[in-house]
Amino acid sequence: MLFSPQRVLIFNDPVSRSDALRQLAATLEAEGLVKASFAEGVLAREAIYPTGIFMETHSIAIPHTEFEHVNQTGFAVGINHSGIEFQRTDEPDETVKPDIIVMMAIDPACEKVAIIQSLFALLADKAKVENLCELAPEDIAKEFTNAVITR
Repeated sequence: MLFSPQRVLIFNDPVSRSDALRQLAATLEAEGLVKASFAEGVLAREAIYPTGIFMETHSIAIPHTEFEHVNQTGFAVGINHSGIEFQRTDEPDETVKPDIIVMMAIDPACEKVAIIQSLFALLADKAKVENLCELAPEDIAKEFTNAVITR
């Protein structure tokens, strides 16, 4: 299953970016989708290639790492009510507070470009993002499942 309610975390209380990323990665690891090295791989990549994306009216983040840390494609979603900051992809000296964090674990069989395009199609609209942020984890997982294309 690409998305599941067990891999949707709602961050209401203050937490560091590193802790949030570790928590999201732990949900993927608990289901065997990623290796134990995945969280550290994400953190190392985030330090070099930040994943905060400013979209004019809102922000998202799409943290990920290399295939070698992935057993099977899957995603974890974080709803960021606590104001976790990410460095911007295009301006690493600047930060954003993404509304939604989508952690990707992608195996080589999936089409990364199709996944990212479908994520952007879902998350480009501020009203849609605001609606997603108010849904229950089950409904968030369903919305992402219906929207994301992997091949």
